[in-house]
Amino acid sequence: MKKYNPKFSVGSLYLCNKCGSKFNNSENAEQLKSSLRSELKNENNDHKKIRVMVSGCLGICEPGEQVFSYYPNEGPAEIYAIDQAELSQDNQAQGFKSMLHFINNKLNKNNKLNNKIKKN
Repeated sequence: MKKYNPKFSVGSLYLCNKCGSKFNNSENAEQLKSSLRSELKNENNDHKKIRVMVSGCLGICEPGEQVFSYYPNEGPAEIYAIDQAELSQDNQAQGFKSMLHFINNKLNKNNKLNNKIKKN
């Protein structure tokens, strides 16, 4: 067996594809993924730190919610949901901003930890 280090240094974010189909938008997860990746690329090289991808069902099937899961390279997995109202056509920016804010918090937390380790 051969072990590899993760290409994405902080973790991975999975967007449930099944949830979007409940919104009458089967491409919801793909659209979110593309938007999040583009935004991360625009900011800096953060798109190389957290992988954003679409997954199958994450096992949390609540009506009216888009479920996503964050798997850090170190630590426990986390599962969240954004209400359909935040991701509706009229208000998609709010839901997108919530997810982007979540990712940026994870990146900032990782940067603070790395800076603390470097100081010691």
